[in-house]
Amino acid sequence: MRRGRHSRDGGPAAAGASALPFGPLAWTSACLGLVWLPLARDLPPWVSAAVGAAIGARLVLATRGGDAPPAAIRWPLALLAIALLFVEFRTFNGLAAGTALLGLTAGLKILEARSARDLYVVVLIVYFLGVAALLAGGGFWMLGYLLAVCWLTAAALLRIDGSVRGLGARTALAYSARVLLHALPLALAMWLFFPRLAAPLWRIGGEGRGAVSGLGDTLSPGDLDDLALSDDIAFRAHFIGPTPSRGALYWRGPVLDEFDGRAWRRHDRGFSRTVPGRSAYHYRLELEPYRHDWIYALDRPVSAALPGAVLSGDGVLVRPGRDSAPATLLASSTTAPAGASPLDRRVRRLDTRLPAGSNPRSRALARLLHREYPADVQFIAAILARFHRDPYYYTLTPPPLLGRNPVDEFLFDTKRGFCGHYASAFAVLARAAGIPARVVTGYFGGTFNPFDGDWVVRQSDAHAWDEVWIAGRGWLRVDPTAAIAPQRVDPSLRDGSRTPGPFAVAIGRDAPWLAAFALRLDALRTLWRERILAYGPRAQGALLTRLHVPGPDAAGLAAMLAAALGLSFVWLAWIARRQLRTRSRDELQRAFGKLTAKVARAGVVRFPYEGPEDYARRVAALCPDLGPTVEKLCREYASLRYGAPTADDRVRAFGAAVRAFRPRGSRASAGIRRRPSAPRSTRD
Repeated sequence: MRRGRHSRDGGPAAAGASALPFGPLAWTSACLGLVWLPLARDLPPWVSAAVGAAIGARLVLATRGGDAPPAAIRWPLALLAIALLFVEFRTFNGLAAGTALLGLTAGLKILEARSARDLYVVVLIVYFLGVAALLAGGGFWMLGYLLAVCWLTAAALLRIDGSVRGLGARTALAYSARVLLHALPLALAMWLFFPRLAAPLWRIGGEGRGAVSGLGDTLSPGDLDDLALSDDIAFRAHFIGPTPSRGALYWRGPVLDEFDGRAWRRHDRGFSRTVPGRSAYHYRLELEPYRHDWIYALDRPVSAALPGAVLSGDGVLVRPGRDSAPATLLASSTTAPAGASPLDRRVRRLDTRLPAGSNPRSRALARLLHREYPADVQFIAAILARFHRDPYYYTLTPPPLLGRNPVDEFLFDTKRGFCGHYASAFAVLARAAGIPARVVTGYFGGTFNPFDGDWVVRQSDAHAWDEVWIAGRGWLRVDPTAAIAPQRVDPSLRDGSRTPGPFAVAIGRDAPWLAAFALRLDALRTLWRERILAYGPRAQGALLTRLHVPGPDAAGLAAMLAAALGLSFVWLAWIARRQLRTRSRDELQRAFGKLTAKVARAGVVRFPYEGPEDYARRVAALCPDLGPTVEKLCREYASLRYGAPTADDRVRAFGAAVRAFRPRGSRASAGIRRRPSAPRSTRD
C-alpha cells in the first residue's frame, strides 16, 4: 500500500489538495461489489464481509467530506487480513486463495483511495476478478453477467477520467457499449485461433471450496429427503441409438452391503474387469462435480470410454482417484440380470448378515412370512403385497425414527417414509429370511428434454432400491417403493415430468409453459457446454481443417492469430480515425456548424472571422424570413459558448432545435452567396 498524498503521520493531505469526487468512487465501488457477488458463495464469509466493510466505510467517509483513514489504521488492517487469509488457505496460490487475496487487495485499495490513480488500480483488479469468476463458474448466464459488469466498469473508467468534465452517466454507458462492440472481432479472433490447452481453463478451479452435493456411501433414515427437494443437476445422459423406457431408467450408484441396525454402508469388493453381459444401450454422460470415485451409469454398466474406469465387484462403475471436476464419457449398459452362477460363500455371508438383537419385530415378521411363503420369489411378492395393501405412505416428511430399532418403528408404528425407508426395511426382511439382499442407491428416471434429446437427472431424482439373489436367476432388482398404492403417495412426488430448474420452485411444478421454457434454457446450456466450453484442440483443429489450413501447428496458429489481430487493429484504427475526424469539435460546435450549413444552402455563408451575432444580423438583413429563427439560435449559441457552464440538457435542446430548423423556400436568391462589404467583428 502506498502513502499517497498525506502527511508523514498518516494524516490527511495538505491544504489545497483536491478531494476525490464521490461519483467516480461510487461507480468503482459498485463495480467491485457486482463482480464480487458470484465469487462470494465459494469463499469464506469473512472475506466478503471485509471487502464490503471497506467499501462501506470509504463511501461513508466520502459522503461526509472526509478523506481516507490514516496509515495507522490501514496498515494493521492489511496485515491482519493477509494473516487471516493465510491461516484460512495455508497458501496464496490457486484460484480460491488468489481470488480472495485480490478481493481483499481491492477492498483495501478502495479504503485508501485518494486520487484517480487509486481507482484505476481497483478497476484493473475488477477485470481480473471477472476472469476469476468466469473460471470458477463457466455457465453462459455467468458470461452474460460478467459482460454487463465489464460494460459498467468501462463506463466507470470514463467517469474517473478527469479530462472529460460533466460527462453524464448515459453518455459514459453509451460510449463504453460502443467500445465493447468494437472489441468483439478481436475477442472472436483470440477465441478461435489462440492455441487451445488440453484441459479447459475453468477446471483449474477444481480445488475450489464450493460444496458439491449428491449421494454418499452411507444411507440412514432421512438421508435422501433433502435431496428430493433439490433441483440441482446431477448429470445429463444422451442415448445413442435405442432408448429404454422411463420405468427402466435406474442410474446405478453406490451398492450398500453392511448394516449396523440403522445405517447402510458401502463395502469394498474390489474390481472386476470381466464384461457382465452384452450391452443393449449406448449413451453419453455429462457428469456434474461430486467428490466420490463412482460414476453413475444406467442399471448394469458394461463399459465406459474413460481412462482408468473399472467395474467393481458389485457392478458399479468406478474410477479410482477421480476428482470433483465435471466429466464426459461414453458408456454402455445392459438391463439383464447379473450373474446366474452360484453366489460366492463370502458374499452370501455378507449379504445375509444382520446385527444381533436389532429390530426383533421385523425378524419375527420375516420368519412368519417365510413359513407361509417358503419360495424366495413368493416371499418377496408377499412383502411387496403387504406394502401395497397396508396403510404405508410415501412422503417427504416422515416422522423421525429415534429409537434403537428404526426398521421396527417404520414397519409397525409410523408406516410413513421415503424410498430409503422402504429399501432398508425390505432388505432387513429379506436377510432375516435368509435371502441375500443389498441396498442400491442412485437416481431414477429424469426429465427428457425434447429440444436437445438429453435426459436431465437432478438431485430430486435420487432413489434407493434393492437387489436380491435368486438361485438360477442371479441378482434381481426390486423397488419396494413402487409397491405403494398411488393414493398413498405424496402428490408432489407422483408427477414424473416435473418442471425442472429453479423456476419450478418459484412458480410451481405443474405449468406446461414453464416446463417448456425451462427445458429450452437447459438446451441452451447444453449448446453452450458442447460448442463453447468444449472448444478444445480437437474442435479447433476441425475448424482450421474446414478453413483449409493444412496441418496447423503452434507456429501456424500463431501466424493466423497475428494476422487476425492485425486486421482487427487496422479496423479499430480506421474507426478511431473516423471518429477523430468527424468528432473533432464538441457537440455544441457541431450543432452550430449544422446551423450555418443549412443557412448557407439558403444563400448566406458565414465566414470564419464572423461572430454569431454579426452573422445573425446579416442573415436577417438578407433573408428576412429566416432572420428571427437564426437570431434566436445564434443568441442561444453565444450564451452556451461564451457564458457560464450549463447542463447537458440545454446543449441537447439546442441541437434538437437546429435539427428542426428547415430554411427551405427562403426569399434569398438561390445559389447566390451574399458577402459583406467589410467585416463588422472578428469574434470567433
